[in-house]
Amino acid sequence: MPTFGHVFYGLCLIIPILYYTKDKFSYKIAFIFLANNIFGPDILHYFSIPYFHNILGYAILAIPFSLVYSYSSRFTLVESNGLFPLKFVDEEIREVNWKNAYLVSVAGGISHFFIDQFYHFEKQMHIWYGIDLTHDEMLAWGGYAYHVIDPLMILGAMIVVASILLSMYYFRKGYKETFKFFLVFTALSVFLMLVVSTAVYGGEREFGVMVHGTVYVLIPLFLLMYAARDVQDNPRTTPDMPKIKRETLLYIVSIISIAVALTFLFYAYYVITNADYLGQQRAKNSQQSASEISTSLTIIALIAGPIALMLLIGSIGLLFKINFCRYLAIAASCAFFLFGFPVAIAFFLCEKDVKALFGKESE
Repeated sequence: MPTFGHVFYGLCLIIPILYYTKDKFSYKIAFIFLANNIFGPDILHYFSIPYFHNILGYAILAIPFSLVYSYSSRFTLVESNGLFPLKFVDEEIREVNWKNAYLVSVAGGISHFFIDQFYHFEKQMHIWYGIDLTHDEMLAWGGYAYHVIDPLMILGAMIVVASILLSMYYFRKGYKETFKFFLVFTALSVFLMLVVSTAVYGGEREFGVMVHGTVYVLIPLFLLMYAARDVQDNPRTTPDMPKIKRETLLYIVSIISIAVALTFLFYAYYVITNADYLGQQRAKNSQQSASEISTSLTIIALIAGPIALMLLIGSIGLLFKINFCRYLAIAASCAFFLFGFPVAIAFFLCEKDVKALFGKESE
């Protein structure tokens, strides 16, 4: 699948929004959208768990996952005068609440599937596990392959012209009236094509466009803008109140971090010791040979393994409040960002109250 292509597409959407809103658009909303646009639906897919790699499946997975992104909105990344050029700063206010983080996560996930559908060989809209709509099936919903000449086209032309001219009136009245206008003309068009004939619009493939437009454009952009507007209209000004003592929570996070590190270490060990078998399995549906795949998997595991070991050492050091280990855990957690949840460990270790537990030298 495209990898940077997801990032590229996400930035293509976000940059014009940032330009138009003149920095009023929440950059933390933009971050959540971009992160989900590439990594969101794939976080379990990396472990060959395909059940959530679809639109409805990710809408479920995003329920717990969006908690991480809501928590991330408490932090910002700024320039640093220390050892590292950038650092996370705890602003103590979770700017994006869970609801808005969830909506933006789903919006980013849907955008992810837009790229998947048109730049995978199967060209499918993944709705639910085992339930897909192929591009060819959507095309088959329409009329003829090419334009047809039919007197009904006059009716279709009248509707199109009326839609365009009336938009000058409804755009001025705002999005609510425009949306009502949009629904009325869409319903009228669908009715005519179903009851009369697709020749009303020259036999073109109108239904596929409507489905794609609704799923890949209207829904994600509306969710994104709704959340951004809610954040702007209802800013949170009260710092988060800790429900658990940070010293207690530090031990809990340390144990969780140790478990995560051991999981990745085991995964790396499993890949290295079973590289030939995994290569043979992957080669069945790949353009690469089994030996090429097994070699690549081994190299990847040899890189991921030391990072997991670094996370393990750092996590154990957290129990003894060793500041250097805090840095190790932060760096390793960020390295595993594509798996989603580990990055919450890095954010937690950057909290002001948590840094204070490691001494004044923590920056």
